[in-house]
Parts: sequence; C-alpha cells; structure tokens
Amino acid sequence: MIKLQKFKSIVIFNTYMKESIHNFVKVANYIADDARKISLNYFKKKLKIKSKDKKKFDPVTIADIKVQKKINEIIKKYFPKHSILGEELSVENTSEYEWCIDPIDGTKSFIQGFPIWGTLISLSRKKEIILGIADIPALNERYIGYLNFSYKITNGTKTKLRVRNTNKIKDSILNTTSPYVFANKQDQKIFEKLAKDVKTVRLGGDCYSYCLLADGHIDLIIESGLKPWDIRALEPIIVNAGGILRTWEGNKILHGGRIIAAANNKLFKKTRDKMIKKKPS
Repeated sequence: MIKLQKFKSIVIFNTYMKESIHNFVKVANYIADDARKISLNYFKKKLKIKSKDKKKFDPVTIADIKVQKKINEIIKKYFPKHSILGEELSVENTSEYEWCIDPIDGTKSFIQGFPIWGTLISLSRKKEIILGIADIPALNERYIGYLNFSYKITNGTKTKLRVRNTNKIKDSILNTTSPYVFANKQDQKIFEKLAKDVKTVRLGGDCYSYCLLADGHIDLIIESGLKPWDIRALEPIIVNAGGILRTWEGNKILHGGRIIAAANNKLFKKTRDKMIKKKPS
C-alpha cells in the first residue's frame, strides 16, 4: 500500500493536470488504505443495521458512516477547497474539483459476509472524471484508472488491465447486481429479454463486476437506477482498459442512471440497439 509519509506536501496545482494528477492519485490511495482498515474491522461482525428508506431495504451501518467521515476528513485536510459528493455525507464548495465517494458499495454484500463490496473513490474536474479507484478490501485488490492508465494491485503486484475482445451478444458473459433493484419494471423486462440472448448471466456483483470487466473476465454489465457514487469511479478503470461505459441513452455516466458497461464499442452498440429497439406500429 502507498504510504502518505512519502508524500511530504501538497503543492499548489496549476492548469497542467499531468503535473498534479499524480498527487491526486497518491492521496486517493492513502484514502483507500485508511478506509480499508476501518471497513475490514467491521466486516463479518455483528452490526446494528438501519434502512435509509422506509419503503425498501437500503441498509447503512456504522462502517459506512465511519469510512465516509474519515475520507471527508482526509480530503478536507489536503484539498480544503474541493467539493465532496458522498453517499453518506457531502461537502459543498465552489471548486472545479469534486470528489465522489461511496464508502461501502455493496452494503448488502457487506452485512451478509460476501467479499465483493468495495470503496469507490473518484475525482472530477469541470465535470470530467479524471481519477477512479475501486478498492476491494476483503479480496486485497485495488483497481485504479487515470490519464491513460488502468491497472490493479493484488498483494502488492501491479498488473495492467485489459478487456476481452468479445463483440457478439450471444458470446457474452453478462453481469448485474440484481434486476430486482432496477429503477422500474420496464427496465427489468428489457434486461430479462437481453439476458435470454447472452451466453450466461451472473447476478450479484456490485462494483466488483465492473472490475472483472476491466480485467477481461466478463463482457457486459447492465444496471438501472444508479447514483453518481455508484458508478463514477469505475469509468476511468473501464475506459482505460479498452472498454466503454455509458447510459442506455448513450450519454456520459456522471449523474448515474441506467448504465451499460461493455468490453468494446461494437458490443456496446449491439447491446444498446437491442435494448432500445422499438416495436413496429
């Protein structure tokens, strides 16, 4: 893990992002290190679980809250003028920079003891995502994307990420966390129709599915109803690995929504065309 002790000071950043992005990466890794310590301390422990939604089960635990507070504290220390959009706690500032944080993506997996939950950290400049980190503490894996780089760190070993070259729907491995948490029944029906045409489907992945796509293990991910903190960090990881991440409408994913992640543009277009195909009148 990267130690911030080696990072002696934060310089005043100029307009040349290549001169400052490396400092952002160092601090983001330091953030991920500290968040990992907190979340692992609560993993597979008996926790008091609350639901943020009275109508549907949307769990939050002390681990979510403590990780969010720690991350915000570090960002405020080193980048006090930056804004933070957090699932559990946000900080609004007048800045061209905005961090977006999901302290524990996959809280349901976390409380059930499944190891595929993660901490998502991203940084945007003028609404363009310039850095993304997906840390998977229980598996000791970290996925990082920025500039033109996309790589994972496993047990201290750094490996370049590269997507598969699958370009046919019938040959594709499709993942989603669950169609039952889609924004609406119509989106669920669209997913289920597409699922009949792929090679195989795997449910239950949270952010780790996107990491697997960037690492060349699966080909497609279809989601609906995502928030910005659910998806922003994953864009640089997937795009720099050669994949594509867009909404069902073909737009950027900055605000979340209905998401398609694909191993390549050809597969993305085929999938999107099939999903939004209108019935003849």
